[in-house]
Amino acid sequence: DDDLGWLFWCRRTQLAMAPPPPGPVAAGTPASGNLAAVGWDLSDFECGLCTEIVLDPVTLNCCGKTFCRSCLHGWLRTQAETSGVARCPAGGGCGERLPFRLPATSAMLKSFLEAVASVELERRREELDEAPAALPGGFAPWEEVASTNELRAGDDAAAVVAAFAPGVVVGSFVEGRVTVKFDERLDGSAHCVNVLPHEIVPEVPRRMGFRVGQKVAAVMDLMSGDTKIVHFATRGLVCKKADTEEDRLTVQFESRADGLRTLVNVQVHEIAPSALLGGLAVGDRVTASRDLVSGTGLLVREGMRGVVLGPYSDARLIVRFDERVDGQTHAINVLPCEIRRQ
Repeated sequence: DDDLGWLFWCRRTQLAMAPPPPGPVAAGTPASGNLAAVGWDLSDFECGLCTEIVLDPVTLNCCGKTFCRSCLHGWLRTQAETSGVARCPAGGGCGERLPFRLPATSAMLKSFLEAVASVELERRREELDEAPAALPGGFAPWEEVASTNELRAGDDAAAVVAAFAPGVVVGSFVEGRVTVKFDERLDGSAHCVNVLPHEIVPEVPRRMGFRVGQKVAAVMDLMSGDTKIVHFATRGLVCKKADTEEDRLTVQFESRADGLRTLVNVQVHEIAPSALLGGLAVGDRVTASRDLVSGTGLLVREGMRGVVLGPYSDARLIVRFDERVDGQTHAINVLPCEIRRQ
């Protein structure tokens, strides 16, 4: 995008010195003369698959060529179904394997094309404005998913996909099954896998900061009304985003305070990754490795003990010390080098 921005700046400089077009024209049409004035034509922005102006342009890392996102999705689906492995469709013999998770749309190129070819792009959108075919289990093409358990080719066969392996839905090549391209297979194959709907779950949205299968720990006692159901620092696994609650995750804890074995729906601030900075974990007992100060005030003396509550940032941890020099009781954030495990 930086290189493209520089090129556009150069072209705008040329446009400022170019004579105006001979007469009034419709906005967003190639007849505007602006592109022609600097030696460009809309054919310079054609997708190599559909040979039309690129819609939602995606530039591939392997060769730098740009295609429509929908065209690349169609290419991936066709190649996965026919040959099993998708390779770059660019001419010139690129031949690199094509990732099923495509790069993000080029925002700058998309904005530029919207400015010079809006009529043509709107026509293309109307042609493509069709709801995707429903897949088994309610999954959608290109949805990110994860396996719920190890997946095997048969009852006695070796596992081909690990539990909680991430992947992306490609389509449905076999009736009643969902075709998934997993990021990695245990047998080393690059082919897709046809799975039953209950063998996968939607991946946790990135905004929630966790993923399916991630090891976590409770950063507080978890309560249901007046009943404690999970003790602080109990470890567990993220199973999925909660089915009925938008802001919660479903976690399988190693144990529950009430003795039950059922899953627990938690808010994201109630858990943290089990592995933290400095090799520490939620619930670890630590001591201050130096005097801890804030400004000119001493908060904690070297050797005072505390417990790790969770992460504060990418570089700091939250620790509640058993006592503080200033008499306060709330936790403080520290660098990993400022504490050591007991």
